[in-house]
Amino acid sequence: MSAPVLADSHTVTVFQCVNKNDRQVKVTLINGQYQYQFGKLNQQPDIEITRSPKQLTQGFFQTRYADTDTGYAASQEIDFKNGAYTYTIFTNHSGSKIESGVEVYNKDKRLTKVVCVPNTVVDNIYEHLSEIPERPE
Repeated sequence: MSAPVLADSHTVTVFQCVNKNDRQVKVTLINGQYQYQFGKLNQQPDIEITRSPKQLTQGFFQTRYADTDTGYAASQEIDFKNGAYTYTIFTNHSGSKIESGVEVYNKDKRLTKVVCVPNTVVDNIYEHLSEIPERPE
């Protein structure tokens, strides 16, 4: 008998959540490429963008001296650009309050913000920030 063959593809969930209207935000790492998907839960996504880590940007902020109930605040973001549009997947911690979702921008103007239902969030963004270039200031 021969040894089992490993699958050709490797997929890691970076971020996933669902909003109150059953729209899913999902970021996966597939064979070294990051893929953003947005659309109705359990259906084909309305939007799908695949980029290498170098084609993305990220933002990160953290402090233990914030004016919050715990003194802690942090923000983790990954930006997917598609023409004039930017899809920013985010998780914001403000003390014990956590908000996650996606913001959509056309150039520098925010068009919409989709906030996820808290108990649907799978957030591994922090583990991937070192692979992605920082957002220019």
